[in-house]
Amino acid sequence: MVGREQIRPLAPASDRHASDNHTETADHLKKKPLKTKTWFRVCMFIAAFFLIIAIVIVIFMFTLFKIKNPTINLNRISVNQLDLNNVTAILTSQNISLTAQVSVKNPNYATFKYPNTNTNLYYRGTLIGEARGAPGQAKARRTVFINETVDLIIGKLEGLEMEKKPRGPPLGIHLHLFSSSMSSSMAIIAVLFCVFMVVPSVSSVGAPAKSDSFTPPDSYLLDCGSSQQTTLSDKRVFLSDQNSHEYLNYEGKDLVVSVPKADVPLPIYLSAKVFSSEATYTFTMNKAGWHWIRLHFFPVSGNGANLQQSKFSVFSDSLVLLHEFSLGNESGWVMKEYLVNATNQKMSIKFTPAKDSTAFINAIEVVSAPDMLISDVGNSLVPVAQTSGLSQNSYQTVYRLNVGGPQVESQSDTLGRTWAEDRQYLKPENAGRNVSVEPKVIIYPDGNSPLIAPPSVYASAMEMGDANTVGPNFNVTWSLDIDASYSYLVRLHFADIVSKSLNDLYFNVYVGGKKAISGLDLSTVAGDLASAYYKDFIVNSAMGLSSPLKVQISPMNEAAGTKNALLNGLEVLKINNSVNSLDGEFGADGKTASTSRGSVAAVGFCMMFGAFVGLGAVAVKWQKRPQDWQKSKSFSSWLLPLHAGDASFMSSKNSLGSRKSAFYSSTTGLGRYFSFAELQEATKNWDASAIIGVGGFGNVYIGEIDNGTKVAIKRGNPQSEQEWAMQWKRKGLLEKIIDPTLVGNINPESMKKFAEAAEKCLGEYGVDRPTMGDVLWNLEYALQLQEASLQGKSEDENNSVASAASPAPATAIIPENRPVPTPEQTPKPTEVQVIDEHSGTAMFKQFAELNGR
Repeated sequence: MVGREQIRPLAPASDRHASDNHTETADHLKKKPLKTKTWFRVCMFIAAFFLIIAIVIVIFMFTLFKIKNPTINLNRISVNQLDLNNVTAILTSQNISLTAQVSVKNPNYATFKYPNTNTNLYYRGTLIGEARGAPGQAKARRTVFINETVDLIIGKLEGLEMEKKPRGPPLGIHLHLFSSSMSSSMAIIAVLFCVFMVVPSVSSVGAPAKSDSFTPPDSYLLDCGSSQQTTLSDKRVFLSDQNSHEYLNYEGKDLVVSVPKADVPLPIYLSAKVFSSEATYTFTMNKAGWHWIRLHFFPVSGNGANLQQSKFSVFSDSLVLLHEFSLGNESGWVMKEYLVNATNQKMSIKFTPAKDSTAFINAIEVVSAPDMLISDVGNSLVPVAQTSGLSQNSYQTVYRLNVGGPQVESQSDTLGRTWAEDRQYLKPENAGRNVSVEPKVIIYPDGNSPLIAPPSVYASAMEMGDANTVGPNFNVTWSLDIDASYSYLVRLHFADIVSKSLNDLYFNVYVGGKKAISGLDLSTVAGDLASAYYKDFIVNSAMGLSSPLKVQISPMNEAAGTKNALLNGLEVLKINNSVNSLDGEFGADGKTASTSRGSVAAVGFCMMFGAFVGLGAVAVKWQKRPQDWQKSKSFSSWLLPLHAGDASFMSSKNSLGSRKSAFYSSTTGLGRYFSFAELQEATKNWDASAIIGVGGFGNVYIGEIDNGTKVAIKRGNPQSEQEWAMQWKRKGLLEKIIDPTLVGNINPESMKKFAEAAEKCLGEYGVDRPTMGDVLWNLEYALQLQEASLQGKSEDENNSVASAASPAPATAIIPENRPVPTPEQTPKPTEVQVIDEHSGTAMFKQFAELNGR
């Protein structure tokens, strides 16, 4: 400290004799460099400020202020009041028009205004229609929809010449049917027929509309039992028995029943084919992949056949479709729909009647389905992960609902599916409110298609019953009865048809009581308003599946925007079980479903058998209980076997090692009992040289029994030191129990912590005693206190300039304080043997080295 103070001495005030001018000059010299530094810093700050402003402006110019062209898509073109059967009307009409529905998406961060719109329709480079629209604007990052009416120019249509092989894009895919000498009226019809394939130019940007057409490579429609083919309202033609007999392999008596009319939705239910023995329909597959199998049943009465009591099974190759199916008391029609992945060239549908019964079928459909209908990967809810291999399964349609809208008939679906109303499954029915838009406004982004679900499904939805209120706090729930022993594919359909702008709707979706989607933002996942989106989930018994299956939607309360939620469509498909069955527990080969059930039954039986054996053993032990069992502290202590020596549960006779004498006990099998004489022999009559330690109850001896087996034997001593240490602790004189040779070397805090841990271990009840982990932690803490004390003493000795302090005198040990052990109790130091690693010292060392708390 002295040296540091002399580095910068202060001059005395009396030594300053400078004049005032000299002082002013010195102050001026000091202020001048300070002023220069200040101006330099100000200039640097201003330059840095303008540099940052320039960088920000440049960034904005290339990001926010960079104007991007709007994305313009043509969603749909519709012909207004066109009658193709009246060609003369087309020729004489001067006002043929098309309506084009166009969406304009503004990707900029500012409002995009357009003074007018100009829609042009071209065919092979020739302008055949045009329209002008009113000005408008698209707000920042929003989408607006424009309906433009395009008037066709009749004169240019009449002047077009059709070629046999059209050039350019695949526009003339239908035009090769017409010759070059066709009349102008036929040319008009051809152009109108192909107008949906024309690539239009809308403000120099165009996009073709998505096609929902699908031509199935395989299509087998059979009207079983009908004498003539049947044509439905959707133009599908079902073959009669005479035209479909090549598909049937049946050796029994041919029985056909039919009625002229009945309360059925389709004429294919008016006739049926009845089988008294096994019958198989076989179809040749032109293309492998997904196929619909639809089986139609209606108990037609006639010819003495009672089809309501028929019981039979239906198989498709190795897949069980129906097991012992019967209509019972049901008098209505039933349609079973399946989706199977056909991998073989042949597909068979086999009907097997039950014993003394018949099988019947009204109509069969085997139709190809698009490959994109079911992907190979889905989302499992328990555990939350992606599940692959879905394309290897077979499915049965359990529910297909048009949520919030009317029933969609098969003729309105490209794949012939029927979408039922959802109102009967809504719980409660007034929880939601129906909302709908025109189907033409629905758009399909990349990765989606009208083949997944038609626009009429996405054009209707169920929203919250009290949407747009301050805080709707309930769920809209659909309850669906299912067979909980199967797994299911749940497909949810969404399209935001309620929001006025993007990123304004966030809600949660629950399936089977589990949160399937948290904070669903359709603007992000679908990319636009009124954009179709669907999501698949796998539910199974792992998630505690039960009936009814509940599908719920609820608003996301913590999110901004409108408090609302919606659902457009819902499909539930049953997945085949482990034996490839969609009905019942038996596979096509007769094996029971899921061998795990048999395993569970076997395990349960074994556990029950073991329980009976255990009860029998307890009864036997109770009969052989010791006479003094009531004096035991624990009622169950006589039940716990004490394994020692050669003791055996089933043996009542124990051999005593070297003595070879038998010792019988009423507690046979419950442990090894030794007589005092045997223990004397094992310890060589309590030889002091065999003492290996002193316990709280007396000395511990090492002995040998049964031809050399070493054991530790503790001999109780009425004059033991059991309560000696606790007495001094209660008096607050813990230092009295310290060994005289260690006095002054034990830290009092460490000793106190050790004593507290030991006292807790002596608790009368188990709940009062610490765990082994707590004991080890307290011992380690006491050890750390002791080591810290020793280290502090060492540092004090090194830093001390004075001579080492004399050690404190040792506390005298008064005989009354600690009783002097007898020669039997205290061995000579030279006679105490060092034993193996199981000694107390070694064990304490192992505990001290533990790292756990």
